[in-house]
Amino acid sequence: MRLKIQMKPCFLFNVSEEQSVVLNYREKYNQIDLLLQNNPGILNTFHADLKDYGSEEGRDSHYSSEQILRMVIVQVVEGLDYRSLVIRVSESDFLRNFTRIGMGKVMSFGFINGAAKRIGVATWEQINRTLFNYAKETKAVTGESVRVDSTVSESNIHFPTDSSLLWDSYRTLSRLLHKIAYEDRLLESGIRVHLKKTKKLHTFISTNCGRQSKSTKRAVKRSMKTLIERTEILSDKVAVFVLSAQKGGSLGIITGAIADEILRVLPLVKQVTDQSRRASINGEKVPAKERIFSIFEEHTELLKRGKAHKPNEFGHLVTLAQSAEKFITYYSIEEKSRHDTVHKDLVLKDHRERFGVYPKTFAADKNYYTDMEDVAYWEERVATFAVGKKGKRNVSETAREHSDSFRGAQKEVFQS
Repeated sequence: MRLKIQMKPCFLFNVSEEQSVVLNYREKYNQIDLLLQNNPGILNTFHADLKDYGSEEGRDSHYSSEQILRMVIVQVVEGLDYRSLVIRVSESDFLRNFTRIGMGKVMSFGFINGAAKRIGVATWEQINRTLFNYAKETKAVTGESVRVDSTVSESNIHFPTDSSLLWDSYRTLSRLLHKIAYEDRLLESGIRVHLKKTKKLHTFISTNCGRQSKSTKRAVKRSMKTLIERTEILSDKVAVFVLSAQKGGSLGIITGAIADEILRVLPLVKQVTDQSRRASINGEKVPAKERIFSIFEEHTELLKRGKAHKPNEFGHLVTLAQSAEKFITYYSIEEKSRHDTVHKDLVLKDHRERFGVYPKTFAADKNYYTDMEDVAYWEERVATFAVGKKGKRNVSETAREHSDSFRGAQKEVFQS
């Protein structure tokens, strides 16, 4: 059972007068410390996910949940990775005091990483709710103004083309086959793999796919057909081999895990070959919802948000709503992203549930515009509904977007 609270004070020996930038830095953490003291429910919620993390006598078992929580806070405030976090706290007496580690040994970056992964989505939502209730009670957040915007949390993938996805599929199956044979020589599949030839096909396609010459286009199409066929043949042979090995009971713990990974990848490879054949050979326009964009991050979505410098983004949509005091009152991350106009309604509904009334001012960009009937509906409930119209505007619509209240909602109210 992990301790909830454990404090090891560290003594600061710097008694000289500090610069204002240092004092402001310390004051920021002092305010966070006060916030945690005034809201013990935050630690209680956090501790519930960590009380059984690790064995009782295992390595790093003596660290308390409060120390872990404060380390996570420092990581977010400083914008550090786990390794840099450990170094920063180790070298700062002030941060040692803040994290309650004091003169003790700072936890390893692997331990803090594992602990952070144990914190569930529901826990963070509850912590946000606790902070919101405190901010509302202390009138730090009024809720009179709210602004909503969205961004994309991008997946760590290369730009997905049909040939690159086919190459990913081929080399991944080859690598997993090699791993099985390496772990158990008796499981040598005997399947011939042509990595160099397959990569050469992918390189030729990716180099020449933009050429306008008819002969080059024919050559690219032939190469694509060959690449698809090779990937399908390898996929079929690998499936037969793995299923036969499983049925024969010849798989050990490690080889069994590799076989499970192969069976997980095979349906993704099948989808890649199908979408590539439809698009590159049959000439179909395959919808994004019927595609995958990575066999490693298969959950990735294609998002087109009208940005000139970045028309296509791959990842998931993150929607944030903040008050004029810069407090996040609403956030949403979805596996299957919905349109911004849906989130606009959800934000306003959530705001009414939290504050009891709609905000006096609501601002968002044009992606949240549906039609003028929707604008009229919300203007009856929100004093200043600052969402611009897409397309041409008549005289009254232009006057609306040039009014002082509209411009103020878009600019002045939300300036830092």
